[in-house]
Amino acid sequence: MKANIQHWSIGALVALAVLSYSTVHSVAQDVKAACATVDNLLEEGKVAEARKALDAVYNAGIKDYEWLWRSSRVMLLQADLENDNAKKEAMYYEAKRLADEALKLNPNGMYGYIRRAAASGKVALTKGVLGAAEQVKSAREDAEKAIALNNATPQALAAAHYILGRTHLKLSETAKAKRMLVGLGWGNLDDALKHLKKAVDLRGDFIMYNLEYAKALAANNQFAEAKQYAQKAAGGKEMESGDAARKAEANALLKEWAAK
Repeated sequence: MKANIQHWSIGALVALAVLSYSTVHSVAQDVKAACATVDNLLEEGKVAEARKALDAVYNAGIKDYEWLWRSSRVMLLQADLENDNAKKEAMYYEAKRLADEALKLNPNGMYGYIRRAAASGKVALTKGVLGAAEQVKSAREDAEKAIALNNATPQALAAAHYILGRTHLKLSETAKAKRMLVGLGWGNLDDALKHLKKAVDLRGDFIMYNLEYAKALAANNQFAEAKQYAQKAAGGKEMESGDAARKAEANALLKEWAAK
C-alpha cells in the first residue's frame, strides 16, 4: 500500500510539473506576442492601441521585464501627449516606477536603464534642470550604465547615447555657475556633440536623433553641418510618436538658419 501511495505521489508530481511548464511556457508566449504587437503599434505611432496591448498582459496578472520596460516607454509617450502639466508629471513618475520594477526583475537589463533615464529626463524637463538636479543626475547615471552594459541592440545603444547627449545639451543651455550650485557643473556641449553624434551614427534614420544633433551643432556655431542634419530630420520617415512635430521643428530651424 505504501509503495502504491508513493507511486501515485510521484505521478502527481510529474503531472504537476508538466502542467506548470505548460502554463509558464504559455504565459511567456503571451508576453512575447504582446510585446511584438506593442513594438509594431509604436512603429505606426499608435500609442493608445499599444497601451491596450500592454494592459491585456497586466490584467492577466503577469509581471515581466520585457512588459515592464515597454510599459514605461508607452507611459512616457502618453505623457508627452497630455496637456495637463500635473497629470503629465505624474505619468512621468509612473514611467520611472515601471522602469524601476523592470530593473528589479533584471538588474542587468539595458532597456530598463534606458527607460528609467528617459523618465528621469522628462521629469527634469517639466521642473527645469535646476529644480530637478537629482533627476538629471539619475538620467546621466542610468544612461552611462546602459552604455557600459551594451548587452541589447544597436538601437538600444543609440538611445542611451541620445539620452546622455541630450542631457548634456540641455544643461549647457544654463550658465555653469548656476548649475554648479546644485551639482550639475559637469554638463557640457562637447559631450553633447560626442554622444549625439554616436546616436546618429548608430541610427541615422531616426528623426529625433538628427534633430537634436542639429541643435547641438548649431549651439556650437557649426551651422553648415547643422543644416545637413536638420534636413535629414525634416525629410525622414516617421517612426515614432511626435515625429510629425519634429519634422515641422526641423523645417522651422532650417528657415531660421538660412542666412547663417
